[in-house]
Amino acid sequence: MKNETVHAAVDVGTSKVCTFIGHSNGMDDMQVLGVGVVPSRGMQKGSVSTISDVHQAIEASIKEAEAQAGIRISSVSASISGTHMSYVNSRAALGNRKYDSPVSPDDLKQIMRACYTDHNGVSSRILHVIPRDYSVDGSWGIRDPIGMFGSSVEVESHVVMGDPTSVDNLVEAFRRTKVRLKGLIMGPLASAEAVLSDDEREMGTVLADIGGGTTDVAIFMDGSIWHTKIIPVGGFQFTRDISIAFTTFFLAAEDAKLDYGDAIPSSVDPDEAITLPGFGGQPATEISRETLCQVINERMDELLRIVQREVKQSGLSGTPPGGLVLTGGTAKLPGLEELASEIWPGPVRIGVPTASAWVPQNLEDPAFATGLGLLHWDAKQHQGGSSNGNGHSKQNHRGKHWLGIFKRKSQV
Repeated sequence: MKNETVHAAVDVGTSKVCTFIGHSNGMDDMQVLGVGVVPSRGMQKGSVSTISDVHQAIEASIKEAEAQAGIRISSVSASISGTHMSYVNSRAALGNRKYDSPVSPDDLKQIMRACYTDHNGVSSRILHVIPRDYSVDGSWGIRDPIGMFGSSVEVESHVVMGDPTSVDNLVEAFRRTKVRLKGLIMGPLASAEAVLSDDEREMGTVLADIGGGTTDVAIFMDGSIWHTKIIPVGGFQFTRDISIAFTTFFLAAEDAKLDYGDAIPSSVDPDEAITLPGFGGQPATEISRETLCQVINERMDELLRIVQREVKQSGLSGTPPGGLVLTGGTAKLPGLEELASEIWPGPVRIGVPTASAWVPQNLEDPAFATGLGLLHWDAKQHQGGSSNGNGHSKQNHRGKHWLGIFKRKSQV
C-alpha cells in the first residue's frame, strides 16, 4: 500500500462494537480492508458501565478487523453517544481588529476558543465546537470570512459537551487497548457522513440514528449542524416491551422482534401464531404475530413523536424541508418508513450508506452508518478537509477545533 494512508474507526454502541479499517490515495479512492463486529459489553444507553468489558469488546473488534485486513493499526477515531451528552449554541466576537489586515485562520482560532471557554470546566468535556454562521462587521450569513476585511468578526457555534466521567471512562477503555485514540466524534455527526448528501444538509434535514440503547438526533440547516439530542430509547426498549408484555426471556423477545417484527401490524397475517417460552417456570405462550407487532408499533410511534417534538424544541419555526432520514440498526425494522411517513409532515427515507462508491455492497446497511461515517471522517481529517461535524467538504475553513479540544482535555 505504498503512498496510501490507512484509516481506522471504531463505533462503540450499546448492542455492538464495529471496527472498520480502510486505506486511500484520496477521498475518491477509499477501500475498506477489514471489518470487525462483536457484541457490545459493558455499555448502557451509550455510556460505559464496566470499563474492563468495554475494553475487551473494543479489543476483540479491532483484532477481528486487523485479521481480515492483514495489517495492524496504531490509531483510531471513535464514536461517542449517551444521554450524558448536551449542547449549547454560543457566540463570540473579535472586535477592534485592524481593518486593513484580512481575517486570518489565527483570528478564527481565537474567536472559536472564546466560544467554549465559558463551558469548559470540571462539569463537562468539550467534544465539538462547530461553526454555524459568521458575521463580518455585523453582516451575518458569511460562510468563510478568511481573507475578508472588517473591524470585527463574530461566530455562532454549536458546542457539544459530554459528562467527564462518561467521556474519560471511554477514553480509558481505549487506552487499555494500546491503540491511540485520535478523537471522539458524536455518533449522529458520524452517521451523517455516510447517509446525508450536501443538498440535504443545505435544505435542512433531521437525522435520527436508532441504535440499541439510544436514538441520536441531529438537525442540519443551511449546510451546518443546528441541533443535537440523545434520546434514551432504542432497540433494547422495543425488546424489553415484548419481554414484559408476554412474560418471556429477553433473548426470545429479541428473536421474535427480528424474525416477526413489523411497525405496521395490519400488514402481517393476523392468523400467524408465534410461540414464546415462558419466564420463571411459566408455560410457553402462543400469541398472534399481529399482537407482537402492535407492541412494536406503539413504542415506535411514541419514539417518532419524541423526535418530532425535539424539532419543535430546537427553535425552528417548522419542520425542515429535507425531511426525516432514519438510520441505525433498528431502522431496518419492516414498515418503519411507512409508519414514519404517516406521522412526519415531509419526506421520509431510510438512511443506507450507499452514496459513496467505496462502500462495499455487504456493508450497505443502516447498522453500519456510524462506523463508515467515522472512517470517512478520519480520511477527511488526514487530508485537511472539513471535519467539523457538518459534513460539508466545501467549507474547508471550518472544523479542526473539535479535535484539538479533545486532545488537550484527554491528556490532562
